[in-house]
Amino acid sequence: MRASREQNARRALALGLLALAAACASSRSGQREAPAADSVTIPVAEATLAPAAQPERPPARPPAEAPPTDPVQRMLSAARAELGKRGGRDGIDCSTFVRAAYAAAGVDLYAEASPWDNGVQAMRRYVRRHGRLHRRQPARGDLVFFDNSYDRNRNRLLDDRLTHVGIVEEVLADGTALVLHSTNHGVVREPMNLRRPHAWTGAGGEPINAVLRRRTSHDTPRTPRFMSELFAGFGTVFGAEHPARPAARRPMRATRRR
Repeated sequence: MRASREQNARRALALGLLALAAACASSRSGQREAPAADSVTIPVAEATLAPAAQPERPPARPPAEAPPTDPVQRMLSAARAELGKRGGRDGIDCSTFVRAAYAAAGVDLYAEASPWDNGVQAMRRYVRRHGRLHRRQPARGDLVFFDNSYDRNRNRLLDDRLTHVGIVEEVLADGTALVLHSTNHGVVREPMNLRRPHAWTGAGGEPINAVLRRRTSHDTPRTPRFMSELFAGFGTVFGAEHPARPAARRPMRATRRR
């Protein structure tokens, strides 16, 4: 009887051991590592690899234009820069305007001035010593002198010499000279045609002579008013090869205005 119980106990123990071994085997198989999954390449946008964006720089300033080397061009550029500015008593007068333009090219038109000279007379004196006075076809940059642009001595006579000055900017095909000068109505560019000194307009209606002298109560219809009628000569400074000779001038008598 006891022997049968021991056998039964042994069987039960053996069955328990077998069951425990089976359970351990199943758990080990479940704990086996799963096969490694294929590696997946994640695409990266190229933009993420680029360097950080830099702030935009302002555009570089264009290099400043070098001043012209031609003295005539330098002088004319300085004169044109004054166009539109106020002239007359409340602004720049004619001789100051011309002197400043020539100074931009390194020429002081007052260098030979006498104590009793006005600005226009001082410039004519300079041209007489260092340039050439003439009444022929002008060149770009020439000075142009005028008489009787106003009654300077207030005697109601046409006897006021060298009262105005300007600069020849250009000479057109018909002989009309474009003159830069400072007037009572500002610094302007105006025409003067010595071939037709008493005409206001040309054949096509274009202006060829500007009015220089203001009409006063003492003037008559025959009192000269156009630039060409008051013309007193040209003065060449740039490119003059010889000492200036006095320009031939028509005799000017102190006559009353007709």
